[in-house]
Amino acid sequence: MSDALSPGATARLLGIAPSTLRSWDHRYGIGPRERSPGGHRRYAPEDVARLRELCRLVGEGLPPAVAAERVLTGPGRVPAPRVGERRPDGRPGGYSLPPGGGAPALQGASRAAMRLDADLVETLIERSLRARGVIATWEDLAMPLLYGMGRKWEDTRSHVEVEHLLSWCVSSALRRVPAHPGPVPPDARPVVLACAPEETHSLPVEALAAALRERGVPRLVLGPCTPVDATVRTVRRTAPRAVVLWSHVGDADGVRALRETARAAATSPQAVTVYTAGAGWRSLNARAGGGHLGSLPEAMRVLAPE
Repeated sequence: MSDALSPGATARLLGIAPSTLRSWDHRYGIGPRERSPGGHRRYAPEDVARLRELCRLVGEGLPPAVAAERVLTGPGRVPAPRVGERRPDGRPGGYSLPPGGGAPALQGASRAAMRLDADLVETLIERSLRARGVIATWEDLAMPLLYGMGRKWEDTRSHVEVEHLLSWCVSSALRRVPAHPGPVPPDARPVVLACAPEETHSLPVEALAAALRERGVPRLVLGPCTPVDATVRTVRRTAPRAVVLWSHVGDADGVRALRETARAAATSPQAVTVYTAGAGWRSLNARAGGGHLGSLPEAMRVLAPE
């Protein structure tokens, strides 16, 4: 019993409330199999492993009762039935996880993030990406997750570690989106994606890059805090067909970056359109020289029309 954990330590390890731990024990019988000499509950490694699996299944969207049944029956014995199937006792099965996206994935990813279960967060995001594509996953899953956690931090000034974990998981999943299988013309001109010089938040740029890759559109991503001269040199060297400059909060350096890039595009041998994106540029639309992209769907309609 030396490696057994108290209920409080187990709850902290799993990232769930102690009351949830007690509820799962009382309702479903998923609790410690042994007690200390003093009669206190102690969770052995195998108990924690069962609870971790229950957390994973609930995070994927299964109702706790169905998830608990699956954990108790064990793999390869009596799996939980899907919709339309019958249980061994003849009762109908009533739940099947939808193929990506939707409220179950959003709720499951949120719970997994609060438990700091990065693997499950990435699994749910990647499942949605495969089933629904980049745009739907960004609009219906990633953005609500990030916005919700940002609001939680603003309201409580806590859980900043969860917000950072979410950002990392979303970024990791987006970068693994496979490229469009079709051939890319050798003379195809890319789209350059860059952030304003002081802009550190680049997830929307990464989402746009993933959507372009999914659609087979060549792109060059310069990432966060792109210096002015780096953006200008890239435009001059590559003669892209478009440049997208992202800024969540506009500033003097960002304004100069936009103007310099527009000048560089105007002197290129081939026409280059400069677009802005992000709230930081909304007051500068008239000066942008190309237009403002207000969302990922809008950006894709302009940059990769079907």
